[in-house]
Amino acid sequence: MYSSTYFYKCVFSALFAYMKNTVFMLAVFALAACTTKTNSNEKVVAFDTSFIDSTVHPCDNFYQYAIGGWRANNPIPETESRWMAFNILNEENRQKLMKIVEVVRKNMKAQKGTDEQMIRDFYNAAMDTAAINAAGVAGIQTLLSKIDAANTVEDIVKLFGSLAPVGVSTPIGLYVGADSKNSKMNTVYASQSGLNLPDRDFYLQDNDKFIDIRQAYVKHIDQMFVLTGMPQEVGADILALETKIAAISWSRLDLRDPDKRYNKKNLDEWDSSLDILPVKAIATGRGFGAFDTIIVGQPSFFDALNKLLVSEDLNHWKNYLKWNTITSFANYLSHDLERENFAFYSTKLRGTNTMKPRNERVFSAMNGVLGEPLGKLFVKEYFDEESKAYMSAMIENLRSAYKDRIQALEWMSDATKEKALKKLNAFTYKVGYPDKWQDYSKLDIVDHSYLQNIINSRQFGYADMLDKLGKPVDKTDWGMSPQTVNAYYSSSNNEIVFPAGILQPPFFHKDFDHAINYGGIGAVIGHEFSHGFDDQGSKFDWDGNLNSWWTEEDRAKFDKLAQKLGEQYDSYSPVDSMYVNGKMTMGENIADLGGVTLAYEALQKQYSGNMPESIDGFSWQQRFFLGWANVWKGNINEEEMINRLKSDVHSPAEYRVIGPLVNFEPYYEAFGTCKSGAMHKVDSTRIKIW
Repeated sequence: MYSSTYFYKCVFSALFAYMKNTVFMLAVFALAACTTKTNSNEKVVAFDTSFIDSTVHPCDNFYQYAIGGWRANNPIPETESRWMAFNILNEENRQKLMKIVEVVRKNMKAQKGTDEQMIRDFYNAAMDTAAINAAGVAGIQTLLSKIDAANTVEDIVKLFGSLAPVGVSTPIGLYVGADSKNSKMNTVYASQSGLNLPDRDFYLQDNDKFIDIRQAYVKHIDQMFVLTGMPQEVGADILALETKIAAISWSRLDLRDPDKRYNKKNLDEWDSSLDILPVKAIATGRGFGAFDTIIVGQPSFFDALNKLLVSEDLNHWKNYLKWNTITSFANYLSHDLERENFAFYSTKLRGTNTMKPRNERVFSAMNGVLGEPLGKLFVKEYFDEESKAYMSAMIENLRSAYKDRIQALEWMSDATKEKALKKLNAFTYKVGYPDKWQDYSKLDIVDHSYLQNIINSRQFGYADMLDKLGKPVDKTDWGMSPQTVNAYYSSSNNEIVFPAGILQPPFFHKDFDHAINYGGIGAVIGHEFSHGFDDQGSKFDWDGNLNSWWTEEDRAKFDKLAQKLGEQYDSYSPVDSMYVNGKMTMGENIADLGGVTLAYEALQKQYSGNMPESIDGFSWQQRFFLGWANVWKGNINEEEMINRLKSDVHSPAEYRVIGPLVNFEPYYEAFGTCKSGAMHKVDSTRIKIW
């Protein structure tokens, strides 16, 4: 999770993706338009044939065949839990930006409020470990004292109000976002929250892995209390309370459904129905202005929480809020707290054994807080406008291919096709960086306190969110900074967005052959387009409103196809006794299948019948599929895999590659000998949606 100015912008963008489903990302932190400026004489390698594992047949495991050589030569670094193309490109972007930061941090003439001053003072204050260690937990002591002073349930719910603007988690999520049924206006949402493990299953499932994690979690909490000068064995009680919160929380599968999550209520009436939980007062305590209606994501959760407030011991609530405060700020306090936080959340949960160097950790925090100021510098130095033009042409090529696919569908009626085309034509897109940069003038970055800068940035981000209440949605807003290696589809805006961080190898280079580019960023474009027509995105219309535009018969046919795809992914088991959840990953799997399909057809449009000769012994068809595998190359440890199987709506990388291909005839044709093999499916069982 980011902790930032961008804290609330990013947290609530993620919350929309998870709770409200307005944003669908390519990766867990979920692709874009930028290339490194290179010497014009420098030869770019589109696909390195040393990546191939020739001991594996492409029809048995195309993922291992295409990038098995790379995997063997690129083990996971000690500071990572997985090592993929995304990680590598993120690191390259970090190094580029750090060259800029190293200059900026020495500029003592930068004036207060300028981008350079904020970057300079944030970074320098965060690198002052002597001051940070000397301060210990003094910076959060006021918050801890307020929690300690609570004597009644009423005091606890007041804390539910006052703690949120500084980024301390409570069981109540209140945020401002586009109304799913009136996408032009912002409104208030209420959502479940309050868990500190990755998913409710970590609390509720009694297999050996999760029991071990829960035992370690209790020890971790107790140790963190010791390090903050409050030596109490409270971990077991906090785990018990969080388990009760988990038990009343909706599953990720239920959270995917935007219809279930849209429960519009009169604020006064809903508030009156919750006799112990004064949501209206909590909203006021969080600085919300007046509003009359609220969209409740999970009504049953709030009904149960209302009862839990009085049935649970008051001291348990107090210790729970103290814990949420400590863990929220742990990475910005003394080194012993940061190290203990890393030992549990990174080592135990994700299998990462070595903490990154201080400067890298600080950069990550700064990138969250000052994403757009850094982004301005990034695009000025590294963004290639030629790439933006290439990207725009690819997007329109993909749109044209999608039109052809929709018109040729045998399972969809003409009435629904007409509306599908209307939605497709209404798609907008953003490439590279915002036309209008966010105003950071109200953010106070000081030169003497890392923690204070984090608090200030969270409050700034929170105020920015509150300012949207009652106002029209600003369609120019971006949900990611320009240097982000990701992309997303926003269902409320009906738009696809490609930040400037990713149009670089291996995803894209303007000098790559078209087959590699279309297999890479082209399939990403198709992926984001397809989110508008996946099992949940397809419930939103051309204006971005939650509004069914399908005939009942067509929706039933679509759901049947989607169910078959889910069953395919249910069979994939990357870890012993654990499987991919085909329903939870449904939207991403549909988008991957659509992305590959559309990109391949768009590539043929690009060639316009002038098919190129082979390169490195591979036909253009084969290179397209090698390009697809190349962007998902990576290694991942078991702990991280388990974490993602429970908390990530994306399938593991291997299945993102092979899952679409087994259903795609051109893959079989490209390699000629795929009439059998582990990946072979007879044509009658192949799933064709878009």
